[in-house]
Amino acid sequence: MKRRVEFTERAGRLRDYLPADDRRALMRLVDKIAEDPYGPDTHLAHTNDDLTRSSWLDSAMVHFLVTPKVVYVIDADIYDAARGFNII
Repeated sequence: MKRRVEFTERAGRLRDYLPADDRRALMRLVDKIAEDPYGPDTHLAHTNDDLTRSSWLDSAMVHFLVTPKVVYVIDADIYDAARGFNII
């Protein structure tokens, strides 16, 4: 079952201001997470936190929380060695 996705203000702001190619990469990752938030490409983000998970695909990275019906994207970033991390 695909979960609904909600973005925090910070993550949503980054999503909205990304160039189109970066936004597509981020949304491809978010769609993949919404399909299977506990899949093999996701990981616990912190050793002392069982709720926050992370995943990355190509140049996109997200931290997210999972509830039975919603995935909350709490942090997102795009990394490109030539540009470094995006700063919002």
